This record gives sequence, structure tokens and C-alpha cells, in this order.
Amino acid sequence: MTALSEMLSAESPLWEFRTKATEPLLLRRTVTGLDGELADDREGEDVAAIQLRTAEAANTGALAALKRRDLREACRAYLSPPHPPGRDPLVGAAVLGVVEQLRRRAALNALIDAYLDGFQLDDEDVERFGILLNGLSTRWEWREGDVWPERAAQFRLFETARAPTEIATAVLASSEPVAVVLQAAGLGSDLRRTGGLAAAAFGKACRHVAGLRGTGAIPGQLRAIEWATVARTALAYPGAWPDYAASLFLPWLRDEPSPEHRNVLIDAAVSWARDPRVQPARWRPVRDAGAAYDVIVRWLTKASVEQFFEIVSETMRDRPDMWRDRRAFWTRYLEADLIDAAWVAFCADGAARAELAARRTGDSSLGMFGRCSTGNGKGAEHAALIMKLGDVTVVDWSHNGSWNIWPRGAPGAPELFKHNTRRFMDYAPHELMNAPLRGSHDASGNWRWRVEDLIRQETGRRP
Repeated sequence: MTALSEMLSAESPLWEFRTKATEPLLLRRTVTGLDGELADDREGEDVAAIQLRTAEAANTGALAALKRRDLREACRAYLSPPHPPGRDPLVGAAVLGVVEQLRRRAALNALIDAYLDGFQLDDEDVERFGILLNGLSTRWEWREGDVWPERAAQFRLFETARAPTEIATAVLASSEPVAVVLQAAGLGSDLRRTGGLAAAAFGKACRHVAGLRGTGAIPGQLRAIEWATVARTALAYPGAWPDYAASLFLPWLRDEPSPEHRNVLIDAAVSWARDPRVQPARWRPVRDAGAAYDVIVRWLTKASVEQFFEIVSETMRDRPDMWRDRRAFWTRYLEADLIDAAWVAFCADGAARAELAARRTGDSSLGMFGRCSTGNGKGAEHAALIMKLGDVTVVDWSHNGSWNIWPRGAPGAPELFKHNTRRFMDYAPHELMNAPLRGSHDASGNWRWRVEDLIRQETGRRP
């Protein structure tokens, strides 16, 4: 009995798996060509037609009579729509059987490409493909210098449950550039580095790093950031975004990184997803997943409050003692994690200083603020700190400005996170004034007890 007939007659649960659609990305990669090599001899060829001819030949026992090109391209499109051979157990097994029978090296390489590119965890068709490919590769008469036997053994490439973990472990443990490790695993081309197996391995690595805590996570975080940008984009694997965000922020649930490392982590995230306060859409899956979102919001909240006091301190000439009191007052709330969110609205002078600080330090978070026009007694040097404490909105103005509190449900509470990139005004002063509860920062300091008492009454919070 031939190897093909043995496979087709075997009573195995492998043939009982359901068929599923595959990702449209695979078709694009099929048409473009894999490993950076254009499929010139397929120009104008219809992938669907090749797949249908392949299925018909498999069903009639005529696969061995297919043209070399048709067999190779059927292998290349093994998991590609619209009629993937690999999603039909009988056709898929027959294709591998005839490749082995005819010893078609180009077709075998195309099968390996299709597997690496179309890999998905928890996909029964891919799992079956890996089992068949693993068996074929062990029986294959490899030539001296062929790299696939060593790669397959080292990284367990065709064992779908192990390959992502093996690759992730190798990347995290190596001091070589990530691209070099991926090359050793057969994921060296631009398309291969962003294919299905690379994406699954990246997700595994991120989940491992997310489970670490504190400074012990830093090496893994730097590797994850390097891996994320291996295709010269901010995130080579968009589907792994929640896992990537978790690797950046979950290790710091109870610890604080250095300011320098914190800025690296924030920049890595916002370069892909933008600032979560002004571009929440991409952050929604991270927010839904849990605590990673809370960490970056905590950091950005702290940065906004600190930025407010740092920038205003540069221009505060009158009553520096009262300014120190205000800074100390809100810092108590900040350090007690009682401020849920904070945003700064700078008038012209503060906006210019904040932009200069962002350029000088390379800290992009310093460039995230709202712009406020002048008027209503507010000049270019004024700024407003806008905060949410529970359902209460608080605005504290710099210099001789007043404090303002909008209790729960009070109309006219200002919106946080207004921001534009064209330097238009986001706020008018009157939007940040005239709250139902408001008062001045009197020299006696009585304002502190009044504001603290109001916040306690409205929110139950007290530092």
C-alpha cells in the first residue's frame, strides 16, 4: 500500500475536523509571493481555479498528473481562500501524499511557507496540517545543507502546541537581535516575520512577560518592544495588542519603574494606539481585558498633575508659598490614588513651555494637553488642572484663579481630554469656571479644609 493510500484509508479523528474560513491576509501573501519572492509565473493566474482543479484531481485520484506549477501553487495556497485544500481533510492529505510520492521539493517548501504563514493556535485544520507536515518532513530525503530538519527539531516547528512557546523562549533568552533568532527559526523574511507562527510566538512571549513583576520584567519588556517593531512598524502583530499592552504595564501593578523606563513603555504603547485619553478606540480591548489599562492611566494622570505644577511654577512670581500649599494638597490625593483622571488646559505661555519640555526630554506625554484661550480675567500665563474624582469634576486654576467643583449630576461640568494637533483652542476660560461650588485660595489656607470637606461629602474620599 502506498503512503498516500495509507493516509486516505486511515481511520483517524484527523479526518473528522470541520472546515473553516481562513484569513484574507493569506491570499494577499499567496499572490505576492512568499519569502520576498514574486510569483512571476503565476501572474494573472486565478488562485481559485488552481484550488478547484486540485480538489477535483484529488477526488478523482489524478493529483499526480497536475502540472508542477499547479501542485506548487496549490501547496502555497494550502490555507488560503477561497477554496483552501488544507480545510478539506481528504484533499489536504492527498496533496501532501502526492508531494511525497513525486518528491517535489518546491512544493514541499511551499507547504512549509503556507504552514508558517497560516499558523493559528487552536485551529484544528492547522493542527492536522502540522501533524501531516511533521510526518512528511521526517520521511523526506533531505539534501546536505538543507536547513529545515534542524529548524524543525530545534523549534518543534510542526508541533502546533509547542512551536510558539519554543520560539518565544528562544527570543526572550537570547542576546542576539530578535530578527536573528526569528531567522534561525525560518521566519526571516518580511512576510514570515509577521506571519501566523511569528504572531503566535509573540503573543506567548508577551503573556510570559506580563506575568513577571517589577524590575524583573524589564529585560523581557525591552525584548517585547524590539520584537513588536521587527517589521519597522509600531506593532507588527495588531491582533496581539492586548497581550502586548499587558506585557508593558501589568508588571507594574504594585511597583513603579524609573521615569526613564516608564517613558519607554508609554512611548511603545502610544506609538501604536495613541494616547488612551484622546484616542480611546484602540484601547478598548485593553481596557476590557483588565488592569493594564489602569496602570497607564495612573501614570498619565500623575504626569498631568506634575506637569501642571512644574510648568506653572516656572512663571509663579506671586505668593510662591500659596502655590506650594496647592501642590502639596493635590499631591496627597495623587499619591493616595484618589484622582481617577487628570488633564491640563494651558493658555499660550504654558502650552509653549510644555511643547518645549516634550521636545527637550523626548517624553511625548508632555505634549498631551488642552489649549485654553485667554479672557475672563485669564492671561497667557494661566493654566487649569481638570480632575475627576469619582463622579465629581474639579478644576483648579493657577495663579490667582479659583477652585471649582461640579458635584455628581451638576450641569456644565467640563469635559476632560480635549486635544487637537492644529493648535486650535480646546477650551474657553468660562467653560472651566463658575462651578456650583467654587472659591478662592485665601492666604489663610482655609480653602484646603473647605475643598477637602466638599470632596469627602461628594465622593467619600479623603487622603
